[in-house]
Amino acid sequence: MARKNIFEILEEKYDIEEEIRKISNLFNNMKFMKTNSLNFQSELYTIEKLVDDVFSHWKQRGSCLNCAEMREKLHLTQTFSDFDNIINTLEYYSNILYIVEYKIDKLVNLPLRGCAEYRMLLENIDILIDHLHYGKLIFDEDEKVILVPKDPAATAVAEISSKDIAFAILKYHHASLKGQIEEKRKLLLSIANEYEPLLNKPIAGFKEYFDKATNMLNNMNIRHNNKSGKNKKELIAQMSDEELESWYDELYQLLLFCVLIKDNKERKDKVNELLKRINTQPKKQ
Repeated sequence: MARKNIFEILEEKYDIEEEIRKISNLFNNMKFMKTNSLNFQSELYTIEKLVDDVFSHWKQRGSCLNCAEMREKLHLTQTFSDFDNIINTLEYYSNILYIVEYKIDKLVNLPLRGCAEYRMLLENIDILIDHLHYGKLIFDEDEKVILVPKDPAATAVAEISSKDIAFAILKYHHASLKGQIEEKRKLLLSIANEYEPLLNKPIAGFKEYFDKATNMLNNMNIRHNNKSGKNKKELIAQMSDEELESWYDELYQLLLFCVLIKDNKERKDKVNELLKRINTQPKKQ
């Protein structure tokens, strides 16, 4: 097996919860020296204190009076065990830093870009957003930043999965895993184990998709050793890693599709029940 270089090792050790905590610590504890325009005395400001001074001029403040109230209304916590909370926190930080960059820095000429911690904060936020397979959309006229998924199907499944599986789903889709066939195999196995009850009870009308997913899991060196021994499949044994990886990617999309079928079937049943109640309710005379 080829030796992994130190950068490949660091990439594998990337931990989403640890990274959002690092980002949060940087964001909350970073301080800047700012001179008060009234008394010309210098004070230490946190990022949110800087923004609070111009908060009333921000188009997207809604009815919030300051950053603390906005945090409270968004229910942002420091536990970071919930996927939505991580995305909301990153979106909040991105908007607050947008204000710092475009409404404060230009007005008071703070040397933010010269601050190493500040640059690392911006870079680490972008790195984590990329790891979660999201992207930033910046609307200058509206003064807002929103985060959007690069793969809506993966994000939709991640949002209805357990925390560990949500991260596995998002990690699989990341570009850094290209060529990492063993890591992809492990992620596919964990996703399949999470949804094994679903695969064993396919949705009517979609059975062939569930059967194909199960068949691939059982015969493509994922659940079993299909390259040697009693479960050997000659085609798989002779297949190149590049071709096998491409089939793993197809299986990944197939698994997402199966989960979304289940989710939408449940949604359809709820809608049918509602329409049934509406249409059977007697009309008022």
